Amino acid sequence: MPGTAAAAQEARPGALRLSGGVFTLSVLTLESPDAQQLATRLQEERQRNPAAAALLKNAPVVLDLSAIPGEASLALGEILAVLRGAQLLPVGVRNAAPGQQQLAGKHHLPILRGQERPAEPVAAPASAVQQRGALLIDQPVRSGQRVYARGGDLICLGVVNAGAEVLADGHIHVYAPLRGRALAGVSGDETARIFCSSLEAELVSIAGLYRMPEPHLEQWGQASQVFTTNEQLHIAPLGGRNT
Repeated sequence: MPGTAAAAQEARPGALRLSGGVFTLSVLTLESPDAQQLATRLQEERQRNPAAAALLKNAPVVLDLSAIPGEASLALGEILAVLRGAQLLPVGVRNAAPGQQQLAGKHHLPILRGQERPAEPVAAPASAVQQRGALLIDQPVRSGQRVYARGGDLICLGVVNAGAEVLADGHIHVYAPLRGRALAGVSGDETARIFCSSLEAELVSIAGLYRMPEPHLEQWGQASQVFTTNEQLHIAPLGGRNT
């Protein structure tokens, strides 16, 4: 019957549904157009930090070409092969010169436009107090802000929002949710730690070792500490065993 056929057609699911989404992508800034130099550097990083390499396995990456002069010869095909061989998945380029954009198009890589400029380091808020080798921040750290405690610890009494970045040469203490990025021991102090009341961070790092926590992590949303042992980054309950 015509009516029945029309009803069945309306009930049939569509072939596709287009929707929007927001994703976090790693950005790899090429500092040389030499594919072999890139391969060597990736191998060195893999040997130096195997945990980070495992974390980035099959991760989508965006190539930033801002450091490559537009007139420089760029063997993009070889570079893409090196990245894929290292189990990285190039998904686009940004900050490309016109000639580089044409080259990217030949390799079916989209040009990402409208990228936000990296957040500039900002001065600590007026309410910040430097005490006993520690920088005290008594208000929330907003998205886009970067606060650096040079030569000491950083103490944040308010939330560190997503998109914010807090750094310290020593420890980082966050007596509120940590939702942005926290990098302790940035001058190489492997004994530095990160302490927070609620771990919801985009990234945590100690002396160059880093991890991007995810909601399925056991410590997600819990009072936590981040530390290193034997060149491995660990996340543990605050007040729990730390060995």
